[in-house]
Amino acid sequence: MSRWLRYVVVITVLLVSGVLAACTAFKPQPDKVTVQLSWFHSVEFAGFYVADQKGYYADENLAVTLKPGGAEVLPSQEVADGKADIGVTGGDQLLIARSQGLPLKAVAAIFRQSPVALMALADSGIKTPQDLVGKRIGVISPNYDNNNDIQLLAMLRQAGIDQSKVKLVVTEDYSVGSLTSGAMDVYSGFAMNEAVDAKLRGLNVNLILPQDYGVSIYANVLFSRQQTLDERSDAIQRFVRATFKGYQYAIEHPDEAADLTLKYDKTLDLAFQLASMQAEIPLIDTGDVPIGTMDNPVWQNTNDILLQQGLIKSPVDLSTVFTNKFVEKAK
Repeated sequence: MSRWLRYVVVITVLLVSGVLAACTAFKPQPDKVTVQLSWFHSVEFAGFYVADQKGYYADENLAVTLKPGGAEVLPSQEVADGKADIGVTGGDQLLIARSQGLPLKAVAAIFRQSPVALMALADSGIKTPQDLVGKRIGVISPNYDNNNDIQLLAMLRQAGIDQSKVKLVVTEDYSVGSLTSGAMDVYSGFAMNEAVDAKLRGLNVNLILPQDYGVSIYANVLFSRQQTLDERSDAIQRFVRATFKGYQYAIEHPDEAADLTLKYDKTLDLAFQLASMQAEIPLIDTGDVPIGTMDNPVWQNTNDILLQQGLIKSPVDLSTVFTNKFVEKAK
């Protein structure tokens, strides 16, 4: 190689190295986003796990932290207090928080159809709301202020059944054991959780879905503070886009979604997580609109139910409660 050619090669290498170094130096730091989940890690949050593990968040220059929830964790309060940027909660709980003055707004609903399900052993003959008269029904709280209990009472009202005609029993065993032990006739759970568990155990059960009886309340709503939506709109947009890309992948690859879920809790049972993922797919992707989309009539129905049950004192301005703009721009 001639001296001149060596000189050209050296200069070229130095120039390329300089350009690469400059690109690295000017690459913006990832935007940090902390997410407060509504419950412990499970395939219920598969889209988040896929977006994290598949690099969808990284592709959007996001560094996302997923915080598991639990019985003592209130996502609405965590977000309102600035301990998380994004939260996951039920539409009813978000409306209650909004009525209490917390400046929170929903940006997407993971579940288009509510997973809340009342479950009875098949040989009980309990198949419809009318069959609940005189039966012992499990409730989560004596205050009836959680997602399951709110939908149960709303369904009874829709069916014209006076609450005094059923016996509400506070649940102690949060499993199908509440039924097999005889502690209650009807257990209130989720279609992709306890109902799946019953099937895997070989138990035949009947499901009564409040959703089928005029009770429309979104589950697993993504929300943030209004201030965050105003000041970090681009980061939130990228987060929503990556998350629903993750959910789309999970829907198309349920086996892999179940596998990835175990990376967040190795104690989880893979067979159950897979069956649960398969059960929740039609609740997330109804095929009529992009996943994540919310409808005003559902929020109005939720608002009306909460008013009827005295959980909010006056109607909430729904224009302050939710927006579809992030889902629409995520297509």
